[in-house]
Amino acid sequence: MEEKNVNIQHNNCNEDEIDLFQLWDTIWSNRKFIAAFIGIITVLAAVISFVLPKTYTSEAVLVPVGGDSKSGLSSIAAMAGLPIQADQKQANVKAVLESLTLKERVVKDLNLLDEILKDKKSEYKYPYQVAAESLNKVIKVNIDNKNNTIKVSVDWKNPDMAQKINQSVIENLRKILNEKAFTVAKMNRIFYENQLEETKNQLKQAMDQLNKIQKEKQVILPENQIQSQVKLYADLIAEKLQLEAKIKTMSTVLTPDHPKLKSAYNRLAFLNQKIAEVEGKVNTESPLSVEKTLSAIPEYTSYYLKVQQLKAKYEILAKLLEQTRIDELKENLYVEVIDYPTYPEKPSKPKKKLIVAVSFVSALFLAIFIVFIREAIKNRRKQSIS
Repeated sequence: MEEKNVNIQHNNCNEDEIDLFQLWDTIWSNRKFIAAFIGIITVLAAVISFVLPKTYTSEAVLVPVGGDSKSGLSSIAAMAGLPIQADQKQANVKAVLESLTLKERVVKDLNLLDEILKDKKSEYKYPYQVAAESLNKVIKVNIDNKNNTIKVSVDWKNPDMAQKINQSVIENLRKILNEKAFTVAKMNRIFYENQLEETKNQLKQAMDQLNKIQKEKQVILPENQIQSQVKLYADLIAEKLQLEAKIKTMSTVLTPDHPKLKSAYNRLAFLNQKIAEVEGKVNTESPLSVEKTLSAIPEYTSYYLKVQQLKAKYEILAKLLEQTRIDELKENLYVEVIDYPTYPEKPSKPKKKLIVAVSFVSALFLAIFIVFIREAIKNRRKQSIS
């Protein structure tokens, strides 16, 4: 039994070897057809590669700057060594580069409408939009996450225009980023600027009102004035008491017409006048009147406190505004050009060598396949006849 199995396996091996020889024999016997087929296809591909219109590619490399918008989760993932998605600022720049708005501006800047649509402009309701859509295949954007750069490639049939289109793309990208740069920090800055201006006007009005009260009430600092008036009142009373005692003593030895006694009475009358002014009994408008100063305190205090509050608010808003300006500089997204749009000296397409090489290999496999199909058909016919 074992011997029989060995014989079967040996026969199978022989059949395989015979099949391989037959395959090679089939190929060799049809070598002229295969060579002719490969030659025709390769020559045809070479001719087509020379006939195909040339395409020139201008390339530029950009780096997004600013717009620090990484989330807390991204930071944690980066610290943990986990893979994170491309930076949001790169995605934002790529979105603008791929937008129809940018491409429409490029079409208008370089007057490409006639060249793209030629005589078909009247067929479209929005010709600039159609022309911009046709640039989707012309302008290509690729993100290099390793180097954090963005490559912009422009394919065009003219090398000069390819470079100009790429330059226009970068210029309009910067304009759009500047127009759309309405970040959180910018909104905060605008809010604080409005608040600061409003507070400044309120502070000016409050200080004007406070100055008006000071002039009308003849008060500057009521609390200090009252302290001064109380001290003055005490000094006047003390002097009056001393003078009255002196007059009483002088009256016992001097006549009423004596100059010293008259001078003392005059001084006593002056002291009584000032004491009455301080007490508010006469000349209530006198700056010495305690009653006048006390009546001015509520209104003065109200505006004084308002001025101090507005000053404090103004200082806080000024600090916040300065901080938001710094934050805005950090958040603003713009691009730096690392490699400016290149001028393509040689066409990037068609790639003649690649076309010929691919055509040669494809023709080789196709010719062998055709030969095997033809041989299989012949064998089937022979078997059917026999």
